[in-house]
Amino acid sequence: MNLMRLLACLPALLLLQSTARSTTPTSAANTSAYQVEVVVFRSVTPPSNEDFSAAPEGRGFDGGLAQDVQPPTVVRKLDASQMQLGALAARLRSSGGWQVLAHSGWIQTATDWPRHSGLDLADLGLSAPDLHGSIYLERGQQYLHLGVDLHLGSEPGWSLRELRKIKYNEKNYFDHPGFGVIAIVSPVRRSVP
Repeated sequence: MNLMRLLACLPALLLLQSTARSTTPTSAANTSAYQVEVVVFRSVTPPSNEDFSAAPEGRGFDGGLAQDVQPPTVVRKLDASQMQLGALAARLRSSGGWQVLAHSGWIQTATDWPRHSGLDLADLGLSAPDLHGSIYLERGQQYLHLGVDLHLGSEPGWSLRELRKIKYNEKNYFDHPGFGVIAIVSPVRRSVP
């Protein structure tokens, strides 16, 4: 008898469930915010057996950067007390083999994958002499992607260009023989207005 009642109520339950889904704002996924923290560092003594003049292959960018895409929004920058990589940056500084060029954290939105529209380093508080480029955060249906397109020095200078899938709260290392980036991305548990 209970099964018959359940079957009789099933159409009403399905209608209620679809109504609940349709009243959920579909833009909530588009307004999710992420906390991003980045440490850029270089080797004090770069390896001498590397060809630094080779052009970077741009792993993961699939053909180029978008010019007509609205970039993500920086909601706010983080105070040092809100960042997670401070101890790691201190260890790099004290090691003697590495020089921390920039360390910053912020909360931002993400562009849709694969739009390739990033945020300029200067807008993120990642400023250092001869360091230029952008940081990319893109949200796909299943994965979040983090990317760097950085250039250090000039004539010829070094480039680091890579975009990859990441997991929340894991340290991600982007490497080049002369410099590197360690980054971490965490979801912000609220929607951005």
